Amino acid sequence: MKKIYIYQPPDIEAPFLEFMAVLDEKAQKKLAYALKCMVITPGRLSEPQVKHFSIERYRQLYELRERIRVLVRVIFTLDTEGNVILLHPFIKRHKRNTNQALEISLDMLEKIQNDPDTLREFDFSRFPAKDITDEEC
Repeated sequence: MKKIYIYQPPDIEAPFLEFMAVLDEKAQKKLAYALKCMVITPGRLSEPQVKHFSIERYRQLYELRERIRVLVRVIFTLDTEGNVILLHPFIKRHKRNTNQALEISLDMLEKIQNDPDTLREFDFSRFPAKDITDEEC
C-alpha cells in the first residue's frame, strides 16, 4: 500500500491538518475515506474524483475532488515511488480558487524539494474513516 504525506512547514501546523480541523466530523470522515481509497487502489481513482492537470506548468499536480455540502478540493502530487503528497486543500467557490491553489501548491513543492524534512506521514488515526478494502473503492 502506498503512503500519504503532508507538507509540514517548520514551527507551524500543517496546512492540510488546519483545513481538516475546520471541517465537520462527517466531512473529515468522507475526505479521509477518499484518501484511503486513493492509496489502496491508486489506479482506480480517475475523473471525476481525481483530476490530473494537463497544462505544462502544473503537469505534476492532481486535484482530489469531493462534494461535502461544498466543493472540497485537495491539490496533491506523487513522488517517485507513487506515494501521495498532499499540498493545498481548499473549498472551491470560484474558478480562480483553483488557480490560486495551484500556485500555492507549486510553492510548497519547491519548499519540499529544498527541504525534504518538511514531509510528514499522514496519520489517519486523527481523522478516522471506516476500514475499507479494494472492492469498496
